[in-house]
Amino acid sequence: MPPKTIIKNPAPGPAAGSEPVSSIRVVAALTGIPMGTLRVWERRYGFPRPARREGSNRRVYGTDQIEQLRAIADALSQGYRPGDVMHKPLSELKALLSERPQPPALGRSAAGSAVGDVPTLLGLLAADDIKGIEDELRFAAAALGAKRFVTELAQPLALAVGEWWADGKLAIRHEHVMTECLTTQLRSLLATHRNADGAPTIVLTTLPGEPHTLGLQMVALYLALSAAKPLLLGPNTPPEQVLAAAKSLGASVVGIAVTPTADLQATRRAILRLDRELPAAVALWVGGQAGSLLGKLPERAEVITTWSALDAALEHSRVRARR
Repeated sequence: MPPKTIIKNPAPGPAAGSEPVSSIRVVAALTGIPMGTLRVWERRYGFPRPARREGSNRRVYGTDQIEQLRAIADALSQGYRPGDVMHKPLSELKALLSERPQPPALGRSAAGSAVGDVPTLLGLLAADDIKGIEDELRFAAAALGAKRFVTELAQPLALAVGEWWADGKLAIRHEHVMTECLTTQLRSLLATHRNADGAPTIVLTTLPGEPHTLGLQMVALYLALSAAKPLLLGPNTPPEQVLAAAKSLGASVVGIAVTPTADLQATRRAILRLDRELPAAVALWVGGQAGSLLGKLPERAEVITTWSALDAALEHSRVRARR
């Protein structure tokens, strides 16, 4: 297990009082603010003020900063400009937002109690409180709805668990437990929302040497909620079996997930083969944390790294089907 990461020079300023634990990727997923925007705000306005990880110098943020960024994002959605709200204390932001009726903030119930709080779930995981995790996930799924559960909780939580494990704050058993808890909840939601008449049909899998399917579970649920028909083949599927499945199941799209643990060279070769041998009408999607690390791919192999990109790819597939 890697040694525990040391955080140095926590930044002062408003909303910097909590221990920095979340990377910029997790913060972007939790708040809906793109990573590039967070960096621009840091330079232009002096907020947020992340601490830095020892050695890598990567940005990390505390929960107080995340809460303030959520409030800022809500204010911007109400028409305020960044310069108007960036330096307001959280109490003033909340007062400002209370003047205009709006939906509950990300990860909050209408009553204001925490729903799908990533730090809370990480604490339960570190304490080996499996029942507590299961209860929190069920409650969050009911309170947020299936799509927000995927985009605002499941994905940021999975990223945070991976980072805590890499930092030595969690053991591998903890990562396995959370994966199982999330997978169980996602499968339950998928069974509820699956549409046998959905379209297009999308075959989802990983290639040999890639055993991780949590991301695919999230994508499958998201696609089902978007009225598509996702079909999960599971992990470690040889290219010839992916090709056979696409043909026999009448797939319009084949989606391949790639994580940093994959053999990127072997994965690239397999994707090139799929591009050569899939019927011309079948789209090829490549997603996951390492999809963008595969280098230049054929034009058909569309690298998808965000939910909005997935929405666009799905719509493009439907447009092609109508031609």
